This record gives sequence, C-alpha cells and structure tokens, in this order.
Amino acid sequence: MNKADLIAELAERMDGDQQLATEALENTLDIIVRTVAAGESITIMGFGIFEKRARAARVARNPHTGESIPVPPTYSPAFRPGQYFKSVVQGTETLPEGRLAAKRSSSHQSFGGVGKNGVNHRDKVS
Repeated sequence: MNKADLIAELAERMDGDQQLATEALENTLDIIVRTVAAGESITIMGFGIFEKRARAARVARNPHTGESIPVPPTYSPAFRPGQYFKSVVQGTETLPEGRLAAKRSSSHQSFGGVGKNGVNHRDKVS
C-alpha cells in the first residue's frame, strides 16, 4: 500500500471525501515529522512511539577499496510498535470485527483488554 492507496482507503471510510482524507493524512504526517525533528516523541497508546534516536560516530569501510571512512554522529527517526500492534502482527491477538482496530477506549485504557468496569473493550462495538 502506498500513500495514494492509504488516502483512498481513508476517504472510503470518511464517506468518500478524498480532499478531507488527503488533508487529514498529510497534516498528521506533518505533525509527526515536525515533532520528531524537534526532538520530542509521539506516543499513540497501543500503536507505538515515533522518536528521534542519536547514532554515535563510527568508522565505516568503503566496500570497493577497503578504505576507512569516519562517519560523524547523526540522528535518525525511529518507530517502536506498541504491544497490541505487535500482538496483532504476530497473530496472538485478533483484529476486532465491527469497530476500529486502533480506537482508544473511553476509559483511557490501551487497546483491548478489560477496563476498570470489567468490560472487555475488544468486544465493545463503537
């Protein structure tokens, strides 16, 4: 799936509003890029964390000549998936039918699981 496919899927879920879907995705990505570039992280409970990671200086080798090349310290963006996301990908959790897979419950629990009131949020249809 590429960006255009993602926008088309999002538009379909938003009553076919292609322009609104495009703006929503592009603004979300812009916020993530700007926040991470500023050195802050973005945590989406159950989904994951977008963050900026420092990479130490190192010495690399040119594969053609074998020459040593110093590589200065740098930063790179990183994503750490949340436990629920990992569980779904590994197949130990199933995606819910009839509701969003990544919708946070009103009790501010992470995705899935049993809330304070004993309700299993994965069985709750929003």
